[in-house]
Amino acid sequence: MRRAEGRSHGQGKGSDEVCGAGIISLLADQGVSRWLDGAEWQEPNPRRLARLVDDGLISGLALGPEPLTRSLLRRGRPVRETGGPVTAGALRAAEGLLAAEGRRACDVLLPVHERTGGRDGHVALEAGPVADTATARRLARAVDRPNVLIALPAGPDGLAAAADCLAEGIGVDLGPVLSPAHYGKAAAAWLDGLRRAHRAGRDLSAIRAVVSVPLAPVDAAFDERLRSSSSEAARMMRGEAALASARLVFHSHERLLAGPDWRELAALGARPHRVRWTDTAVRAPGGPGTRYVDELVVRGAITTLGPATLEAVAERGNPRGDAVTGRGRAAARVLDSLEILGAPYAPTVRALASRAAALRSARWNALLAAVSGVLGAAGAAGGRIG
Repeated sequence: MRRAEGRSHGQGKGSDEVCGAGIISLLADQGVSRWLDGAEWQEPNPRRLARLVDDGLISGLALGPEPLTRSLLRRGRPVRETGGPVTAGALRAAEGLLAAEGRRACDVLLPVHERTGGRDGHVALEAGPVADTATARRLARAVDRPNVLIALPAGPDGLAAAADCLAEGIGVDLGPVLSPAHYGKAAAAWLDGLRRAHRAGRDLSAIRAVVSVPLAPVDAAFDERLRSSSSEAARMMRGEAALASARLVFHSHERLLAGPDWRELAALGARPHRVRWTDTAVRAPGGPGTRYVDELVVRGAITTLGPATLEAVAERGNPRGDAVTGRGRAAARVLDSLEILGAPYAPTVRALASRAAALRSARWNALLAAVSGVLGAAGAAGGRIG
């Protein structure tokens, strides 16, 4: 892919003339930030990240345990134990690995962060496996960069930790947020954290937050229920739930930013949190599809792209401007139709939340097992690690 900046994208000539990396420029022109989904990396790759950033294709990164696990399993990378029994040592070593990769990524993205006045150029690092305030605080301090966000689960414990972090001036990424009601709880934690930060005398303009909204898992969950029906109407509604739900969440976001709670904090210098679309890979015949990226263009949002989806968007994406604002009523009708067809919104979302929590635990358990294996092998060999 060639450099996105300065590439012609046929203004006024229709989106079918947009080609190559110029499509990524078009997304940027439409106010959409592009973050790389580090979960799809085979292993952490700061050099590739630097190339993508330098080319203007990527302006942020989401990083969790998956590429670290793959790197350890493939290369047997040594991990230095920080003391204590193997289980405690594995946890500290895993956190140390994540913090080290986070520092490297933050340094790559720091110019973007500075150029945008802190609005972009962030690295969201997934805290875990116990995502409490102490864990988040420890990770933030270990990274020690102004553009790090600590990614916390949007359950009760994660929301409480997020409010605590924000009160201390630590930026957060809350997710997955799966419904407008769920968004309301995340927003309440955000407002609480900012109010506490203000009472503590902190500079609210320096505190950043993101709310992450998944797409592909939402469609998968609803489509699974729709497949139990043989009706043509149910078949036609497959693949419609994620876009509708996401648009309703963004509608809630817009209402919040138009309300008195936010206006009060904005007057004190606070900056709005941003909505980040995640899990944007559409599995389509012939390769990843670009529908989620194309259909959720809205100024101020972040779209998260795995390497394959980034390539697909650059080659054949078709963003056509704002496809979110003013779509709330139509989105609600879609969800009403799903309910009638046997895919009720609330219970499906609850099942999704439970599945997301289980997947998060599995990701961290896999990393801890890989780290423990390296520590155990080093101990059996009777030598130092490193």
